Amino acid sequence: MTDLWTKIRELRGRDERRSGAEEPVKELLLITKVSEESNEAAELYRRYKGWGTNGAVNATLPEVQDEICAAIMAGMVALDRISPDSTADEVWKRYLDYGYDRAKRENA
Repeated sequence: MTDLWTKIRELRGRDERRSGAEEPVKELLLITKVSEESNEAAELYRRYKGWGTNGAVNATLPEVQDEICAAIMAGMVALDRISPDSTADEVWKRYLDYGYDRAKRENA
């Protein structure tokens, strides 16, 4: 089975190649992609709930879920890009543990 971060690096390579941007700008584009994708997820969720001016429901739950996955993937790609020596996995695990420990304390 292909490791998660191996897949993320492949996605990163694709995104960097597609951008066509100069080197310093590639990093910024990958980081701002996170907010772009999360905003798209929020917009789809609004439409899924029918919270528009006309109340029409014109998005589906799977579309919302996919867009949330795209935002998470974009975040992981950006994290991989800015993490030296392939340390994104360590950074992610450390932060996930931090969040988990904090949630356990607050939920007690």
